[in-house]
Amino acid sequence: MSQPPFGPPPGGFRHPGGEPGPPPIPQAPGGVAPPGGPVPGQPVPGGFGAEGSAYGPGSTGQQPPSWHQLPPEQLARMHQPGVVPLRPLSLGDIFGGALQTLRRNPEATIGMGLIVLAVLLVPSLLLTLLAVQALSGVSEVDAAAATGLINVVFSMLSSIALTGMIVHVVGEAVLGERAGLAGTWQTVRGRLPALIGTVLLIGVLFAILTVGLILGIAGVAVAASESGSGVLGVLGIILLVLGGLVVMVWAGCRLSLAPAPVVLERVGPWRGLTRAWQLTKGAQAWRIVGITFLAGIVTTIFATVVQLPVTAVLIFGLESAGLPTSPVSTTVLVTDHLLQLVVGAVTIPFTAGVTALLYLDQRMRREGLDLVLVRAAQDRAASRAR
Repeated sequence: MSQPPFGPPPGGFRHPGGEPGPPPIPQAPGGVAPPGGPVPGQPVPGGFGAEGSAYGPGSTGQQPPSWHQLPPEQLARMHQPGVVPLRPLSLGDIFGGALQTLRRNPEATIGMGLIVLAVLLVPSLLLTLLAVQALSGVSEVDAAAATGLINVVFSMLSSIALTGMIVHVVGEAVLGERAGLAGTWQTVRGRLPALIGTVLLIGVLFAILTVGLILGIAGVAVAASESGSGVLGVLGIILLVLGGLVVMVWAGCRLSLAPAPVVLERVGPWRGLTRAWQLTKGAQAWRIVGITFLAGIVTTIFATVVQLPVTAVLIFGLESAGLPTSPVSTTVLVTDHLLQLVVGAVTIPFTAGVTALLYLDQRMRREGLDLVLVRAAQDRAASRAR
């Protein structure tokens, strides 16, 4: 299976808005772009149209039919060979495409989620149990908060690792291909060090933001105590915390696209972060934040609907048997991790699919990637027909 043409665009062409992108497809007589390739002798964006292709060097020079001469069903297949149409995507396209990828390829999405989560949740459970023993002298609330932090760290690791793996599956699904579990692992395993580096870089950046927020809160508290204006100090701290949370969510949603260029464009961690930041600048930043936040709400509701009844039944059973129902008891922690394994195997691939499609959407909007993908779908269809 050939690799989709997701490499960085050529730097010589810029859209009217100033964004870099691929060169425009040459126009056939009458002002319509030929569906099978450019006019003879012209280069094709993304590296297609090499020697031996239908309309590259050495072609017969016969003019292909124009768009309006093609049957409607062929036009439909050309512009949506896979889970989403090859044009800038709407919210429905993004959510529908992520769900279609899960439904059409559960092996490489849900199966991959089960494997990755199982690998990461085992050390998470062991560290959580060790932390509970080490914090046996503190209150249950503080111990639960500490163990919850461990869980959040491992959930973040699994989410970014899965995003990097599933972005390849989504890239193939967009072109109507089905990436297998073994093929996905073979393609992505060489990018794992870069994905881990991306996780560490994002962690460092958010640690710096958190330290800055804590220092700001401390400064406001000291200033309020010295001036004796306690009410203003509390108000300032609340505003600072809310502002800090908004900045972190806004930056986190924009940087969540970083695993996609790390895998598909095969760039390093820092370049992946800067690429994600460039693709999400301007008015599109808030759209990406909104869609990412909405996807998080949807998955949270799903997780709650699944986990809440199981947890309630578990607590009722423990109380009936006279066993401890503390949130840091071994039984509750093991059950919680098993529920995360089952629920996360569905929710994390869905959010990873949304992230991957947001990345492709931004490249189609800013760099004309849809033109390159249409050409790639045509070339793949032609190769299968031969």
